Amino acid sequence: MPPPRARSSVDQDRPGQEEWLLGDLDPVPDSLQGQANKRGGIASRSTSWTTSLILRCICYPSPGSLRLRRTSWLDGVRGVAAMAVFVFHAMGCWAPIVPAWRADKDQTSFLQLPLVRTIFVAGGGAVSVFFVLSGYVLTHRCLRLIRAGSALEVYRAMASSTFRRGFRLYLPPILLTFCEMLATRFGFTPPLNFEFVPEPTFLGQLGDWLVETNRLINPMHNFGGAIRGVVQHPKYDAVIWTIPVEFYGSMVCYLLLFTFARVSRPAPRMTSVAVLSLLSMALGSWNICCFTAGMLLADFNLGQELADDPAIIAYRTTPSPSSSTATTTTTTSRKRSRNRPLLWTTTFLLSFYILGFPTLVYPDARTNPMPGFETLRALIPSSSFSSSSSAAGSGVDIGATEDPARFWWSVAAAALLLSVSQVPRLRAVFESGLCQYLAKISFSLYLVHEFCLVLFGLRLQAWLLGAAGADSERERGNDKRVVYWGMCVVWFVVFTVPVFALAAQVERWVDMPSVRLAKWLEERCLRVYKSLR
Repeated sequence: MPPPRARSSVDQDRPGQEEWLLGDLDPVPDSLQGQANKRGGIASRSTSWTTSLILRCICYPSPGSLRLRRTSWLDGVRGVAAMAVFVFHAMGCWAPIVPAWRADKDQTSFLQLPLVRTIFVAGGGAVSVFFVLSGYVLTHRCLRLIRAGSALEVYRAMASSTFRRGFRLYLPPILLTFCEMLATRFGFTPPLNFEFVPEPTFLGQLGDWLVETNRLINPMHNFGGAIRGVVQHPKYDAVIWTIPVEFYGSMVCYLLLFTFARVSRPAPRMTSVAVLSLLSMALGSWNICCFTAGMLLADFNLGQELADDPAIIAYRTTPSPSSSTATTTTTTSRKRSRNRPLLWTTTFLLSFYILGFPTLVYPDARTNPMPGFETLRALIPSSSFSSSSSAAGSGVDIGATEDPARFWWSVAAAALLLSVSQVPRLRAVFESGLCQYLAKISFSLYLVHEFCLVLFGLRLQAWLLGAAGADSERERGNDKRVVYWGMCVVWFVVFTVPVFALAAQVERWVDMPSVRLAKWLEERCLRVYKSLR
């Protein structure tokens, strides 16, 4: 992979500081001007100091330090998706807005309206985005090698990735749940575990955590559900149910790369992956559908790059100067920008809309009114719904999912990434400094945000509402109460800073070391293997 190119400063594309022409206004006396400048200078310095302190606290990168790759926009999408999960769970503390707007007489919040709800209630859709992204990122390099006819390099890259994947995914959650287990000894209940009963002794709690850790990582326990994307909430942190699903989806991608390593022609390879993606959804494995859709999208984008520049496949398989990277990227972006941008922008907006589709995991949601989404609900294949006999435990419906809404979330996630890949302006949004920062802490933010809610988020909420004299139960869901929602905004700001700060430290001291550990173990094992030959 060539060295990453430096991104030009955003300020270089903007006009200089505006000059205000005062015309015939009377001049301000020097004494008053000096006092105003002094007060303004103090306020400006105070604001600047506060902002600088917050940015340093959350480890926000300094201006000019951003480095972009050709696929950096994918990282940005992942960062925004992680933020969507954070907002989704945080909003659950303030309003029951998961059901559709007007689903019953109590569901009248503005936040539940179509399009608006995608910002606040798109946790399920964000998970589908994660999986499509993973399918894309995990296969992109090997698919490029396959197109170049480098099958041997594919096998080497696949072996390395397969060895390191488990360490990369499981080590951070194991450490997180260990900390949450320790927190239970101090009276904290694990996130989203409403039936948690602590063990009488620390050794008993430690043994219970070991049992739960085994269930998290042991294929003999979780493979059957995880391969079909069934939500199996771990005891100590409910949100890490996605980790086994991510792991097995990764293994499916590696298996497909191994299978097609010598199929350099894209047509039969892409057709086979597309059929498998559709078949997976038909059989109820929405997660495998997402992973394979990501792989298909990566192959499609590589085909576009090859059509734009026939030398790009060979170029991308060997190191080259960063200046060439910038030139190739610019050329590719220019050619794609003429590729029906209105169509792809419309696709992006429709995908964004559908990602806010309300969950159907509750039986009432499948029959209650759903303004703005009823047509989409009617178009979900009937096979996605469990029959009454299956729900009662007498069998498993082939093709059924525990939440039929995942059909549309999966479709929308794939369409969203496809549309972003076709519109340079959309890619530029996700290449911005904020999105790239969110990308850097995305995995850590996903892991720690629920724990932070339990540790101090709920207590901060209670303190703010008490100080403002608002009754959370009485005001919950009432958008007309300015005080309640004003405290919600204050809470978000105050709560987000320490959560981001903790996520940045976890990324630095847990996430990145786990990556380095996996690489070190791989190198050690290879050395031992070579010494035995």
